Amino acid sequence: MLLQPLAREMVEAVSGLVEGRTINLMDTKGIIVASSDPDRVGSFHQGAMEAVRTGKMVNITKEQVPAYSGAREGCNMPLRVNGTIIGVVGIRGNPSEIQALAHLLEVYAAKYFQLEAMASPRLAESELRGRVLRALLAPTDRVMADAKVLMDSLGLRLEFPLLVMVFSDRAGAAQSDRQEQLLNFLAAQGWLRPERELWGTVDDRLVLLCGCADHSAAALYHRDAGQDGMLADYRLCIGDVCHTERDIAAAYQQAAALETISTRAVSDLRDPSTRCDYLLYSAAIRDADFLEDLYARLLDAFRESELPLLLQTAECYYRHGRSVTQAAAELFIHKNTLQYRVRRLLEALELERCGPFQEEFLVRLLLEHYKRKQSRMALE
Repeated sequence: MLLQPLAREMVEAVSGLVEGRTINLMDTKGIIVASSDPDRVGSFHQGAMEAVRTGKMVNITKEQVPAYSGAREGCNMPLRVNGTIIGVVGIRGNPSEIQALAHLLEVYAAKYFQLEAMASPRLAESELRGRVLRALLAPTDRVMADAKVLMDSLGLRLEFPLLVMVFSDRAGAAQSDRQEQLLNFLAAQGWLRPERELWGTVDDRLVLLCGCADHSAAALYHRDAGQDGMLADYRLCIGDVCHTERDIAAAYQQAAALETISTRAVSDLRDPSTRCDYLLYSAAIRDADFLEDLYARLLDAFRESELPLLLQTAECYYRHGRSVTQAAAELFIHKNTLQYRVRRLLEALELERCGPFQEEFLVRLLLEHYKRKQSRMALE
């Protein structure tokens, strides 16, 4: 973003003007990207988020510090370039004693970034595009109106219908240089037309809003990844087709969900198999109370150490289309053992009156519910 390449330089330039007080520069997500106290870089500052939200200076007294996560006593001022908030600058101290210094810092920092934006228009445009993307992914009437104004200023006209594509680094990395390389690659494929497409980084993922016409994401991915190309390091998830700006946020949430529920290199919600996985995931969320009751039956019937093995067996069995031979071979067990495990599981769930389709559907939902439980426990 615009702040990051310049923030440290600005902090060094200003530190001598504010009597040695701590200075912080925060991005529009409230993350400290530069500070005269290096230990604070990378931490969250709730006072900065409040300054971004209100567009006003946020003064925090010593008594108010507990109410602002990650903050210290001081003044926090929104930074604007051409009327757009690009971040927040903060100075530590008693607000009643440092008002003059705070205003001096605010004016200096704003002028600094305005000059840099004029000298580096590409950086300024990148920041504005990021603001448009964030607005479209969290739409309200006010932010949508702001987004349309920004799109007009950028000469951007999104081409509908469009797709929301999410590229996530398999290594979990989010280095700006790697994402820059990926953007350069996609530009070379003709996917990044500044007047028609929008892209930016959200939650360490590269998000691309791209017109549907003439784009075969899966074909491009497999052709390049198969040659150990740029895309081999990334997973690609694609949500539903968007016909208006209001569809974009939901499509992004779908793509982000696919990242957690599918192991495919390319997960495209238009693909029937991927859609089936997503529907199971959605149904498991919607009917979580019922599935928790089914899970409780299993806890009553089996030892806690035994249950994961039975669920793993059932998952393998249904994944292989109920083929006892294939599932048993994958698990390195005898076919009779596999059938015994599946039968015990079904009996404990009391699904005897269900037909084969209903039985498999409910067990698959329960497996999805179990996976979500395990994921939540891993985060705790």
